[in-house]
Formats: sequence, C-alpha cells, structure tokens
Amino acid sequence: MTVLVLDCDGVIVLGHPEGGRWDKNIARDFGVAPERVQTLFFKRHWPEIEIGAADLFDRLEQVWPELGARGTARDFVDYWFAHDSTVDGAVLAEVDAWRASGRKAYVATVQERHRAAYLWNDLNLAAHFDGLLYSAALGAKKPDAAFYERALAKLPVAAAGEILFLDDRADNVAAAERTGWRAFSYAGIEDLRRVIAAL
Repeated sequence: MTVLVLDCDGVIVLGHPEGGRWDKNIARDFGVAPERVQTLFFKRHWPEIEIGAADLFDRLEQVWPELGARGTARDFVDYWFAHDSTVDGAVLAEVDAWRASGRKAYVATVQERHRAAYLWNDLNLAAHFDGLLYSAALGAKKPDAAFYERALAKLPVAAAGEILFLDDRADNVAAAERTGWRAFSYAGIEDLRRVIAAL
C-alpha cells in the first residue's frame, strides 16, 4: 500500500506567523543580527547538530557569550521554535483525509532532536501523521542518499516505489527519485492534491 511522506519546512510548516523567516526580528528582540547568528552558530555547528552528532543546547551555550545577545540560549530557542511554527491547515486536512481511508502518512525532514520533539508534540503533528523521520535520528540529512535509505527501512512498505513523497526543494526530490521513491516537487497545496488525485 502506498504511504504518503511529506517534507516539513516549506510544506507542512511555513515559517513566521507574519510571513518570512523566523529570525527576521531577532535584532530587535535579542539585540543580535541574524547574520551574526548564522556566522557564529549555524555555519560552525549546524552540520553536526542536524545529524545528531551534537546537541543544539550544548553548542548554542558555547557560543552564546560570543554572540552578545540578550536573554539566555533557552529563551532564544523558545523564540525560534515559536516563530517558525505556522502550520498549513490545508495540508493537514489532506493528510487527515488520506489517513481516514486507512493509509499511512509520515514526515521526512532535516531536524535536530529538540525541534523534532517540538513539531511532534507542541505543534501536534503526532495527531496527523504516523511517524516522524528526521535527520538527527537517522544520522543523515537530505539530500544525502543515506537519509532516504534509512528512512525507507523505517517505513511500512515492501519497496521504495510505494512511497509518495513531496518536498519543496528540487535537490531533495531528485535524491529521493534516485533512491526509488516516487517523488514530486511541492510549491503549494494544489501540488499535493494533484499528486493524490493522480493515484
């Protein structure tokens, strides 16, 4: 039976509640430029964090004094998660209808452990999906082939061709196709509806 697998950010979660990136107001709210956070934290530490080789809070605490931001590292992470949390209700409605027919749906995403838990529990994706497959748990990220191979091993399918996958990044779609997934580009809800209808 075909399973539906969706990317998270850009498909299910659409970023800041007012539109745009979650960090667009951090200069105002934390006294630190987004570019500085990118340079000192994300570029240095994110490659290990996103595949589960390092912990988000451990690494952020290390650079926090250097950033010179107001508040604490935990305040910053809470702010980040809350401002990157707009869920597309139309997507969830399609997923709910898919599952109501007895089929399964999963999220396949590049996430570190803490935001993965936030998405699953606080944003309640657990109520709409059968599982969350994320990079920190798999030890690999999209578009690396290992991500798709390890995710495949955790899905209730007999073959990769039973996976119906949508992602908003072309390189992720292409990598999934190379692994045998039936993969499609996502630019909006009509893409999801079209792919489901084509079944």
